[in-house]
Amino acid sequence: MLPGTDALGYIACTGTNFCLRCAPLADCGFFPTWTITEDYALGMILKAKHYKAGYLNEYLAIGEAPEEIRNIFRQRSRWCKGQMQVLFSRACPLFDTGLTIGMRLLYTSVTWSYITNTFAVPCAVLVPFVALVFGVYPLVLNREFALAATLYFSASTLVTSYCTNRKHIKPLWFCIVSCHLLWFTFTKALVNVLIRKITKRKVVFKSTKKKGEDDGRGAKAARRWCRPPANVGDMEGTLDAWILVVSFSFSFITAVVGLFQIIDKPFTAQGDFKFYLMLSVFWAVYNMIPPSLFIFYCYQKGHLFEDFCSFCLTLSYLVAMAGILCTWLVPDDYNMSQVLNVSLQFFEAQRSGKVPRISNTPWRGNSGLWDSVLLPNGKNYSLLGGWYDDGGMLKLSYTTAFTTTMLSWAYWEFKQGYKVGGNSDFGANTIRWGADYLMKASVTNISANGAAMQPIVVAQVGDMTKDRAYWGSPEKYMGARPATYLSAARPGGDAVAMVSAALASAAVAIQDESLQVADVYLQKAISLYALSQRWRGYYAKYVESGKTYPSVSMYDDMAYAAVWIYWATGDENYLNDALVLYDQTTSSEGHINPNPFMFNYENVVPALDLLLAKALKGTPEQKFFKDNVKTFVKTWMNTKSSTGDIYYTKKSLAKAYPYGTLQHTANAAFYVLSAAKDVLDSKFMLYACWSRNQIGYMLGDAGRSYVTGYGAVSPQKTPHKAGSCPPPDVADCTWESAYYTTDPNYNPLRGALVGGPDDDDAWSDDRDMNNPANSVSLLNTAGFSAALAGLVNFDINMAKCQQGNGFIQTMALKVKGTPDAAGQRWWEGV
Repeated sequence: MLPGTDALGYIACTGTNFCLRCAPLADCGFFPTWTITEDYALGMILKAKHYKAGYLNEYLAIGEAPEEIRNIFRQRSRWCKGQMQVLFSRACPLFDTGLTIGMRLLYTSVTWSYITNTFAVPCAVLVPFVALVFGVYPLVLNREFALAATLYFSASTLVTSYCTNRKHIKPLWFCIVSCHLLWFTFTKALVNVLIRKITKRKVVFKSTKKKGEDDGRGAKAARRWCRPPANVGDMEGTLDAWILVVSFSFSFITAVVGLFQIIDKPFTAQGDFKFYLMLSVFWAVYNMIPPSLFIFYCYQKGHLFEDFCSFCLTLSYLVAMAGILCTWLVPDDYNMSQVLNVSLQFFEAQRSGKVPRISNTPWRGNSGLWDSVLLPNGKNYSLLGGWYDDGGMLKLSYTTAFTTTMLSWAYWEFKQGYKVGGNSDFGANTIRWGADYLMKASVTNISANGAAMQPIVVAQVGDMTKDRAYWGSPEKYMGARPATYLSAARPGGDAVAMVSAALASAAVAIQDESLQVADVYLQKAISLYALSQRWRGYYAKYVESGKTYPSVSMYDDMAYAAVWIYWATGDENYLNDALVLYDQTTSSEGHINPNPFMFNYENVVPALDLLLAKALKGTPEQKFFKDNVKTFVKTWMNTKSSTGDIYYTKKSLAKAYPYGTLQHTANAAFYVLSAAKDVLDSKFMLYACWSRNQIGYMLGDAGRSYVTGYGAVSPQKTPHKAGSCPPPDVADCTWESAYYTTDPNYNPLRGALVGGPDDDDAWSDDRDMNNPANSVSLLNTAGFSAALAGLVNFDINMAKCQQGNGFIQTMALKVKGTPDAAGQRWWEGV
């Protein structure tokens, strides 16, 4: 090190290879007597007087360095006290005008190392220990951390390895080791000087005994490990040696606990190997090396010690490189605000009608411009707008209504989540696009010759048979698109009520942005709610798409509309209606649904439980609905559910029987976040992190993304007509060029959640329109987008969710006989 500082003009009066002429020494007033480290202070004075020095690359004094451990600690303590004494004196190099700025910093560099070492070493030992044992992670493992660690390790390695002789690598490496070995000694010295400076007492020190001791190479003595340590000496009651033993113990325990957790459960909830645990293990082993050298030296300082040093030198580099590699292999967390934006882009890609010129999907153009319905009075009525339901070109009011409700609910509940990422306008406009079409599809003012006629609600635009027979872009489609509607003669109270709920929820969501528009939505919702009461029946009986999206209950939809109107108006009559309709659906329709814990368009009873629990907060009636919410949440979070309604894959994706698609998991993730916000009593992070884990699975935690256009490995061949069509200058869009081709889709469809993997976490990327696992739809993405808003709203990330998953918590679960899968761990807290 000294040759390097010498090249910078630094003067160091070392005791082993320093010669000084008498004239400069006299000019400086001879050796300073006001400080313990007279050699350090003298070098600084010589430099301030502009003397020059040259490094002598040979030892002039041999055998002066202490070899007994107590004397080594004593010597280094004196060095630290002396340099701290200078730093806190009038001769502080930082304020020495005779020195350049560079020299001021250089002369205080060692002093700063003493100060930083006081905090750095205990933190380095305790951080992995606290993380693995107690489940408290003080550091956030992300790409920035990985880059910083890589740069630091690379720089320190280059500095300590830069030498012309390979034999010098080991002594330079000892500079790093000594920081750990002497941190407690330095800390004591630093505190001692500070106290004495504050109390204005003189800084004192003990002299160093430099007599060489027996090197331990005696034949018998060197091999007797059971004897008392020969190289320690009288520690005089100091704790320096014991602190190093404690440090070794902490690191050893950390490594053992980390290996236990890796072996006990080698995969995370998402299936990835626990690289963050392996990082802590490597970190702990790296921290064990300095105290292990000390312990070895206590007994042996001959050739065996030299060999052990060589081994530790190699081990330290290998372990450090392995640890750096692990920092890059730890999965990086997702920018949930960005993912929320991407999910909203899917709804842009689904737009029908006249689309804005500026959008995130420039490959989409105007389509469905002639969509219309023939009213009972013989007039043609435009149905311009809306969303295409999936990868085809059907516009379905039932699924559009449920989607609009989910998006509106999320915007109302987690509005801050949209604001954080600058998605407020995007979210509100998305809601309005769906709600505006539902307003248009609900024709309530029809007259002929001045006389009012029965209203209608359009349920479907397009022909399913013709839609499946055509593979091309919606912009090019010229066929007929018939409209199917509901009326008093063709009652479908379930669908009409869902449209009412959508408009009422949209009114609640956007009232802050446009009270006038919200009022228009609300008035239409109220009139449609009244119609649903008169048009009792199931829409699937009259609408072709009812075969794809069957409905077997209607009272839950009516209650859903009533409770949303209550939230929009505050009118207790609608709340009472919701309670009555809730009783009707649970008494007469509860047995129809195959899975009561599957929250979707077909079953909104769980949503009613949650919304009514919120509405009845503080009343005796709330308990019933609150208990239902808890049961729903428990069932989804329990990896060992006895009912079988919810089950988990090997990589801990929660699935709902019998369909098991990501749509229902995403809806549940949103539901749990909403429930945790103000219905469930405590342990918010347990619920929120369960939702984070499930959404994380969809984004790529399991090795691939199930969201189109997001992630390194994402779906490329979804059966989406507009997305698969090649540009006109490449080829015409036909079955052969767009559907049967094995090439990825030409256009970047972004933000759509596919159906998802099977029960073995397997999934294939194909364009089979009959394969729900690879299909995209409004229903798939609605709950996914809503859940993302909740995660952003509460800033739920991987670092926060790792907290509380330590060895102690794991063993506590084992003692209780509870499986320690991640899902079960969240369930344990419910």
